[in-house]
Amino acid sequence: GCLAQADRPSGAMSTALIDVVNMIKSCSDSEPNLKKLLTHLQGQEDLLVQHMPQLDEAAQALAPAQHTLGLVFILNCKGTAVPLSNPAAVQVFIGQCRRMLLGCDPEQVQMVAKLFVSVCTKFSAACLAAKAPLHAIRPLHHAVCALQPSLSHFTPLHAELLKVCLLSKCYSAAQPILDQELLHVDRDATLVTPRDLLLFHYYSGMIHTGLKRYQAALDAFTLAVTAPTHVLNAIMMESYKKALLCALIERGEPPQLPKYVSPTIARAIKNTIAPYTEFSDAFGKSELTIMRELLTKHQQVFEADHNLGLAKQCVPALMRRTIRRLTETYLTLSLSQIAELVGLENADAAERRVREMIISSEIHATIDQQKGVVHFLERPENYDSHEAVKLMEGALGGAISLAAKLQDLHSTLATDRHYLSRVSSQDRCHIQ
Repeated sequence: GCLAQADRPSGAMSTALIDVVNMIKSCSDSEPNLKKLLTHLQGQEDLLVQHMPQLDEAAQALAPAQHTLGLVFILNCKGTAVPLSNPAAVQVFIGQCRRMLLGCDPEQVQMVAKLFVSVCTKFSAACLAAKAPLHAIRPLHHAVCALQPSLSHFTPLHAELLKVCLLSKCYSAAQPILDQELLHVDRDATLVTPRDLLLFHYYSGMIHTGLKRYQAALDAFTLAVTAPTHVLNAIMMESYKKALLCALIERGEPPQLPKYVSPTIARAIKNTIAPYTEFSDAFGKSELTIMRELLTKHQQVFEADHNLGLAKQCVPALMRRTIRRLTETYLTLSLSQIAELVGLENADAAERRVREMIISSEIHATIDQQKGVVHFLERPENYDSHEAVKLMEGALGGAISLAAKLQDLHSTLATDRHYLSRVSSQDRCHIQ
């Protein structure tokens, strides 16, 4: 039975702590017993604190897959007392958390979601204190999967995982999480908060930026900026600054805030980004010299926002955009003419830039090196190739899938009593 005595662990543990460990071992075999164990452990936190020096032995006596619930309580208690300035203690705590997170049982995790998130946050902080964010990636990925009721659920740990991927510059490790279609926000199940969602989109944008996927970055930053709120916060503000620069690089124009964004938010954003607006205006007018001057003038602002590198990318982006416009106007141009029109140093620089764009299929052209002339060609794609058909089928499939998800959401809302109650009260207000 649940309360039967298990084998007594050897070592220096007190009788009271041995009893807790034995109860964890004997009550982790079924859901009813786990519920009893949860109730019992909730009343034992003071005891765990009193026996802090012996918690290492208690944790070692438990197996992660079978005793996740007990380990979460022990590690959460220990995590509050680990001094981040003590490297040896931090390393011990990191090792204990890695062991638990890599072997934890999802069913037990979801019974103590709040404490589990707390342990993961403390584990992440310990890895950062040890200057080892890379060591947190795999355990946090396991933790995300364990906490998710389904693959489409947001959790507070999504943002934590992306943060350590960013700080370790291991962007590819974030790809499995970025590829998930996260559509469900269940505060009861995962304790996710609006701030968690904002940070997730912000970190997603930064990772896509690091991979030079500027459209994906723009989409992520836009999701952060357009969150439904009437109060502007720092995450939204920083997201808009990065969204603006990504939009210049990818589209050649600043992003337009959707109509559903609160006018208060829109005004607050415009009133606090004067250097970015000035830089964007120069880009829009193709004033390369002024852009370079503004990079120098506002260098401290861009550096303070960690956006200087992104702002500098806008200069070659404008050059490429100018060259693409030339292909729409001219059939032939000399390299020296291109250099003058684009703002490049000389014909050699123009040749390098044009060659890069030909290789990346941004433009279609041939270079006559003997004459120093570029011949611009028509785009060869007639959209009748096998690749074009596959691309179109993929886009159609995505649209059909999205329509089905919207229909599911509509059906869910149509039967949600909180939503119906709110709509009903709004209708009554309009009638009155």
